[in-house]
Amino acid sequence: MNTATRTSIAALMAASLAGCASNGTMDDQTQTKVEGTAIGALVGAALGAAIGGRDGAAIGAAVGAGAGFIAGNEVAKRKAKYASNEDFLNGEIQYVAEYNKSASDYNRKLAKDIRSLERSVASLEKKIRQGKAQKSSLTAKRSEVQKRLKKSKSLLADLKKEHEVNVAVLDDQRKSGKASKSQLKRMEKEIALLQKNINALRKSTQQLAQIDQRLSV
Repeated sequence: MNTATRTSIAALMAASLAGCASNGTMDDQTQTKVEGTAIGALVGAALGAAIGGRDGAAIGAAVGAGAGFIAGNEVAKRKAKYASNEDFLNGEIQYVAEYNKSASDYNRKLAKDIRSLERSVASLEKKIRQGKAQKSSLTAKRSEVQKRLKKSKSLLADLKKEHEVNVAVLDDQRKSGKASKSQLKRMEKEIALLQKNINALRKSTQQLAQIDQRLSV
């Protein structure tokens, strides 16, 4: 079976799942989970096809479906905490806004710290070239950088996961037709800002990795 055929089958499976969700035979939470699975299968199949290989699309669809279900399940779990859909969406908007505030603050501080680290490392490298310091002095500095790198990677993973859930929430609300235009716009704005924070943190994490490499002895 060729890749195109596998991708088509995955798409049909996803469409079938979405169809079941939309025909009114499922409760709200189950529908959210199934729609998440369908979207994940489509995305996963596309990624698998891009990767290539005999089983690329099939594996991609399976992985994508799993990832989608996780996001959909999280949406359903969050929904269950609220008495109404309006409260749910307002709560999610506030939640991601707080997430963005923390991420923005962290990114600003990290960017400043990286500039300081780069100056410190350059100074240390100069002293080593001049014979005023030993290469072993790089070890302590590298340990500091690696701690920052580990924390940044962990936060980056958290932000990516939260972004996935937020996108699922927005998609769910668009399909349900229960949200107001102003609510949807606010959610879209926060999701765009979260993506911006993710991009900034990814860049800083790469810079930390480069500094870590410079300090390797």
